[in-house]
Amino acid sequence: MKENEINRVSQRMKELEGAYLAGVGRASSLAWFLFAKNKTEYALHLQTGFRVVTDENIIFASADIFQPSGFLENSEEFDYNTFDWDIQGNSRYDERVDSFIDKYLNKLVVIGVFVSQYGDLTIKMNNGIEIEVFINMSKDECWRFFRRHSENHLIIGGDGIIDRISGRKVYAGSNADFSDIYRSLVL
Repeated sequence: MKENEINRVSQRMKELEGAYLAGVGRASSLAWFLFAKNKTEYALHLQTGFRVVTDENIIFASADIFQPSGFLENSEEFDYNTFDWDIQGNSRYDERVDSFIDKYLNKLVVIGVFVSQYGDLTIKMNNGIEIEVFINMSKDECWRFFRRHSENHLIIGGDGIIDRISGRKVYAGSNADFSDIYRSLVL
């Protein structure tokens, strides 16, 4: 992404600063995080590589969605050939997220948000916990951020900001249409 795109995405993501983590889950392979601040809820949807970490270890990560939970894996009846990761509760992700929620839900507050030149995202929270999001494809949607119940979505793909309506990359420049599209995406 160009510097002005990074700055605009960073500015929009700063809305999260001071918000607390209010939920974590998944719908099939799409992971979601819910944040809340001043009666406003924000959603982050991820369809790319990510991990939630402390200074010392990985708490859970995107690939955990496709791995069996410890309970399933350790059962005598478990068979990798019939394992269905898409059933809620079957995956390592579900198991680890449940533990994470029990320990941290409504206790973590966003203290900083950083966006790289590739659209990678780091959300720093108190207690040394971070959500690290990695763009893992050259095109198409990787993550989106929006206020709940709003059509104003910021969508980031491997090639930058994506227009919510057309699904095409939004190009920065002097084009008057860019400012109108961008305003609808991030303001």
